[in-house]
Amino acid sequence: MPMRDQYDRLLAAYIGAAETGDAEAMTRLYTEDVLLLTPGYSPISGRQAIQEHHKESMGDGYKLTINVQDFQDQGDTSYAAGTYETEDRNGNWLEVLQRQSDGSLLIHRSCSNCN
Repeated sequence: MPMRDQYDRLLAAYIGAAETGDAEAMTRLYTEDVLLLTPGYSPISGRQAIQEHHKESMGDGYKLTINVQDFQDQGDTSYAAGTYETEDRNGNWLEVLQRQSDGSLLIHRSCSNCN
């Protein structure tokens, strides 16, 4: 399956987890050694810390709209960037994605800001 198609599936799973408040499902979309840079927080590293962050920040879920403005497939690593909007904020994001040994695609680095 092309990397962009895999990314679109990952993105749909991410949005679904955000909307239902499922921090555990969202956490499975990241590599074990993920690094998350998000406004108002120190860098968050590793799946366990990401899950705790999402449990705290997601609540019962929220409506999320993501627009992908750029996607670059570089083999086992890809890059995606775009904008996001929730009910109370919007901003920009950049992700580094890695293909895993089983062929799946996971978020390896993620950075966002608020406008």
